[in-house]
Amino acid sequence: MNFSKHANQKKIQRLNSRYTKIMKLMGTSSVRVLFFSLLLVAVLGISGGIGVAKAILDASPELDFDSLVPVGYTSFVRNQDGVILQELSTGDANRIYVEIDEIPKHVQDAFIVIEDERFYEHNGIDMRGIFRAIFVNLKSGDLSEGASTITQQVIKNNVLSSEKSFERKIQEQYLAIQVEKTLSKDKILELYLNTAGLGRGTNGVQAAAGRYFNKDVSELTIAEAAVIAGITQRPTDYDPVTNPENNRNRQLIILQYLLDQGKISNAAYLEAKAENVYDKIQITNQEFETKSDYSYFVDEVIRRVASDLEVQKGYTATQAINLIYRGGLDIYITQDTSLQNILDQSFADENNFPTVQDDYNVKLMYTASVQTDEGVIHHYEEKLLQSDEEALEHIEFLKSEWIGETDRLISDNALFIPQPQAAMVVIDYHTGQVKAITGGRGQKIGNQVLNRATMSKRQPGSTFKILAAYLPALDTMGLTLAKVYDDVPLTLQIPGAGSYSPKNWYDHAAYNYWGLSTIREGIQWSMNLLAVKTMNDIGIQTGFDYLKNLGFTTLVERRDVNGTIFSDKNIVLPLGGLTDGVTLLELTNAYGAIANNGVYIEPSFYTKVLAHDGSLLLLKEPFTQTVMKETTSFLLTNAMEDVVRAGTGTAVRFNNMAIAGKTGTTSDSKDLAFIGYTPYYVAGVWLGHDDPEKMSHNQRYHTLLWRDVMSKIHENLENKSFQRPEGIVQATICTKSGKLAVNGLCTHDPRGSTARTEYFAAGTAPTEACDVHVKITVCKDSGLLPTVYCPTDSLVQRVYTARTEPLDPASWDPARPPRIRDYVYELPSTIENEYCNIHTHIEPIPQPLPNTLPSLPLE
Repeated sequence: MNFSKHANQKKIQRLNSRYTKIMKLMGTSSVRVLFFSLLLVAVLGISGGIGVAKAILDASPELDFDSLVPVGYTSFVRNQDGVILQELSTGDANRIYVEIDEIPKHVQDAFIVIEDERFYEHNGIDMRGIFRAIFVNLKSGDLSEGASTITQQVIKNNVLSSEKSFERKIQEQYLAIQVEKTLSKDKILELYLNTAGLGRGTNGVQAAAGRYFNKDVSELTIAEAAVIAGITQRPTDYDPVTNPENNRNRQLIILQYLLDQGKISNAAYLEAKAENVYDKIQITNQEFETKSDYSYFVDEVIRRVASDLEVQKGYTATQAINLIYRGGLDIYITQDTSLQNILDQSFADENNFPTVQDDYNVKLMYTASVQTDEGVIHHYEEKLLQSDEEALEHIEFLKSEWIGETDRLISDNALFIPQPQAAMVVIDYHTGQVKAITGGRGQKIGNQVLNRATMSKRQPGSTFKILAAYLPALDTMGLTLAKVYDDVPLTLQIPGAGSYSPKNWYDHAAYNYWGLSTIREGIQWSMNLLAVKTMNDIGIQTGFDYLKNLGFTTLVERRDVNGTIFSDKNIVLPLGGLTDGVTLLELTNAYGAIANNGVYIEPSFYTKVLAHDGSLLLLKEPFTQTVMKETTSFLLTNAMEDVVRAGTGTAVRFNNMAIAGKTGTTSDSKDLAFIGYTPYYVAGVWLGHDDPEKMSHNQRYHTLLWRDVMSKIHENLENKSFQRPEGIVQATICTKSGKLAVNGLCTHDPRGSTARTEYFAAGTAPTEACDVHVKITVCKDSGLLPTVYCPTDSLVQRVYTARTEPLDPASWDPARPPRIRDYVYELPSTIENEYCNIHTHIEPIPQPLPNTLPSLPLE
């Protein structure tokens, strides 16, 4: 079968051939791997006699030097009506060809040691690598190890198709041998170094050197060369801009290989290892601010199409990027341009963000290159957070420090990134289609830059209370919105971390605990202890499993770091303090599942991709699954309407549109979030510093920003309410017991009636009467139990609460006793022994009141 990108004529002729029937016998992975091994031996050592191998080789495409250099067509990004929104460059902006003698030896070596350490020894195929791959593949039962040489990668990336098969692999190896017969090793390496995909739309080392370090390839240091070489195998995972930790691990491996193989000295190794290249990369990335061609949305589309081409079609990372930029594709995206324009305008309005008086700063990234009078060039960089004016003053100070009297400033660059930063995403949760997104405020910094909505992993704070605790509690654990927990001091023992006493966000208010409260109130007022107690009742594993089903991919089940175990599976999971954090996109989409009657739909940025000839290349069919009962989604929505109506999220209200949502604030206000939805869309907003730090402003800018965007989006939409599904019933309950308010006492609570009409899933409504409220006769003059000497007109009946689990004041810290809001309404524990001390008689011992008394007024 011919896997040439330009010729497939023989495919139809061979569909019924004997060879095809033979290949169908290769059904099991072990047989396929063994057969693969035999064919490799045949290619290397046998010139004839094996018909299958001969058929494969005969079908190989013709090879010439020109076929090793890719050509292509313009690709287009279109909206759903086919209107072109963006052209993807097909010029050589992402590839700058350089001769091999222009590429430093340490750059060449960095690629060789990580990609093909025996490059100068083999004839296009590395037998040792093949046998290693056979062993790994036999062990794993798949083709996880490919043993591709640099020569094979030149063939794979530029000549053959991307289909993963034994047939194509053999053709690749055969053609690699032919290339080695006609081209020198240096020419092959030159081709590879000029065509390898190195992320962010770059092909080749020259383009990568400019993109990541803003310099010519000839100027790359050993450390910088190792960074670029480390990108090759998985450009997204090893992207030094968005995944510097991953790339750093790869860079250290390459540096070690260079040292072990004698390519660099120990002194050079230590210097390269210590060089701070990643700050340089971030600074250079900022310099692409004025060169940004694509929006955050288009950037994300490119990333996702490339990923799907790799996963679904078997393309290599290089082939996927080449196809996107040079394949003449038509990519239809989900963006609603009118919604995107609203989002962009709101983010461009500085009035929607903290002012200088509140919390505004800039993240200064300043670099300078200084040449001494001896001709030695020094590079400096500084990164800090200051006000605009202070940043400018600091630059002048740095110049005075870095530039001597006889030195010359060659170049410098100052970048100012507004802080705090923000991100937002709007999704049509009925379809899972992302309609608008922005990955940051301020001018966008280049292409394929950090998208804070899809890439940054931040702490979700209290938004996780709904997802990790209350959702599973209502859905499968039999709890209801009327379930009452006592918001009072609690100390937990956490394995490996000792004791932990959760606090509420209102810890410094008049009351730091609110006492008996329902789950509905816990949601409305974002009460930490209620969420933790709920989590304790449902079980940590249950909450964690629900989060996984809601599409979160960054949760840590267990991670061992130098003997220290990190895990998000813990009792405080609903408070949102995670090992790594979550992305705003996944957090917003999880709430979309609640809005969508309990149906989770994977978020999508495009609907289809057509090849250059108009054929369907990719069809986006998002993964969908039911993750909760429809009744559960309604109950949570109804409770979160209270958050917006009269709880912690009132700032987002607009018009008469139904809105449900949840606020999320982490400790010290390092991350602020609001995730909310209407009957039309779900939207999430995040506000915080790029390098997390406490925000001092008091205004709720993130909620005001959410309102600004969503109110404009809904201007011409019909006001709707959330529909109540079948299977929902109502009952009047007491909010202090969670049971039926039928004893007449709940309506006479001294704070006002505690009776409320509550929603329940059918079969979960309470059947027992309130047992928390009690009625006691007292003397109103003394407030104590009456005696026979108390006048009848001084006797009244009062209603108290009597907890089923009494408080224990004796256990409280006398220096800092808890301030419990409802404690004053609790039946005093000593009331049975305290009698009126105002109305007395000469007898030294007061007499208790007889049991038979006329009807008394209820106070």
